[in-house]
Amino acid sequence: MVGRFLNFLLVPLYTAKLAMVGDYGVVSVMFAYASFGAVLAALGLETGFFHFARKTENPARVFATAGHALIITGLLAVLTAKLFALPIMDLLGYPEHPEYALWFAIILAADALSALGFAWLRQQEKPWAFAAVRLTNIGVNIGANLFFVLLCPYWASQGHEWAVYWARPEQMVSNIFLSNLLASVVTLPLLAGAFSNLREGLDRGLLNDMLRYSLPMVVVGLAGMVNETFDRILLKHLLPNGSAEYEVGVYSAFYKLSLLLTLFVQAFRFAAEPFFFSRAGDEKAPETYAYVMRWFSYVVGFLFLATLVSLPFLGPLLIRNPQYFADNRGMSVVPILLAANVCLGLYYNLSVWYKVSGKTQWGAIIALGGASLTLVGNFYLIPRLGFEGSAWTTLGAYASMVIAAYIWGQKAYPIPYELGKILPALILAFACGYAVLTMPELQSLAWMAVPAYLMGVWLIERPWKRIKSKS
Repeated sequence: MVGRFLNFLLVPLYTAKLAMVGDYGVVSVMFAYASFGAVLAALGLETGFFHFARKTENPARVFATAGHALIITGLLAVLTAKLFALPIMDLLGYPEHPEYALWFAIILAADALSALGFAWLRQQEKPWAFAAVRLTNIGVNIGANLFFVLLCPYWASQGHEWAVYWARPEQMVSNIFLSNLLASVVTLPLLAGAFSNLREGLDRGLLNDMLRYSLPMVVVGLAGMVNETFDRILLKHLLPNGSAEYEVGVYSAFYKLSLLLTLFVQAFRFAAEPFFFSRAGDEKAPETYAYVMRWFSYVVGFLFLATLVSLPFLGPLLIRNPQYFADNRGMSVVPILLAANVCLGLYYNLSVWYKVSGKTQWGAIIALGGASLTLVGNFYLIPRLGFEGSAWTTLGAYASMVIAAYIWGQKAYPIPYELGKILPALILAFACGYAVLTMPELQSLAWMAVPAYLMGVWLIERPWKRIKSKS
């Protein structure tokens, strides 16, 4: 979480130093495209590795098989990007930068291998090694960004001619991508210990089994990216050229204000997947999953409310350019996106049933349903509401996935979720947040919403009843 938080600190840097809001829109759109490429590049083999590693006494062979597959597909992706750079970037809408195609192909190929290396460290329960490499990756990215985006303009202003090229306003977007490229390439040698398992070779039979399990996860991942990032791409293509990238920039910047909640959900996802798989064979696994879900719900409710209360301070702190606040809609979408992230976190918990039971095709169906809603909602609402339409669509898609995952999951792999505690806690968090946002007379008392929520959770847990029952 510390590493991800440090990455989020780049948002104030970008919003302050990029010449125009539209420049941040370009960054957001390219990273949105990259998110789809990342899912394709990984082939779902990270989750596949966890599934098959727990079923064998030789997880190194599983790692090696997945690793060789990713090396082959990564090299093919880099070669394709090299040969067809201009047509690719013309299709994406940035033909003036064909070099981006090769840069991002290298980033995606390297990151897919790194993700497998990180999966090995997680499966082997080496959290400190995981944290060290992860923080180094993030540190290189942040250091390169500071060098290119902050220091080079300063040195150029001090008369250092070599820094003038890197400090040009039109170069700033490219500098951000170069920083990511450097971080991705540097990470691979740091995972050399994990990649030493490649000597185990490629098991074709095992690879076929892994792909049968993992490819539905690619569908899940692509559908997830439609829900998470495709709205930026659609905003670019569905809005007029004069305003499209400005709206993407504003939307993307205010999306980052869900910082604390997003960090927690991402960190939980990193830790939960290997934990869920490790408990899959335990007869009390359903009770364990239910317990995790209950306390996860309490925490996301707290973070939802804490973020809303701190928005007047958090907004100007993270978004350093007044141009972003010229559009009042920016701040208004933050509560909607926060609620969407709450639903996303709940879905990660609920998705445990199809992963541990091997029924990944059901996960693909749910994800495709959510993606379909995202596409329909965005195509209908963006021309009418702009990025506000994207925010409402995101919330609707994630909420529908939560409902579908719960209903189907209870039939296929029943888990005794305590809805009598989870739902009241979430309703209380949303009600407190609504009161803070819509009742001006409560603004001076907004800070009391968080203690009120915590008191409510305490009452929901009713500790005195347990004490009474024990006595």
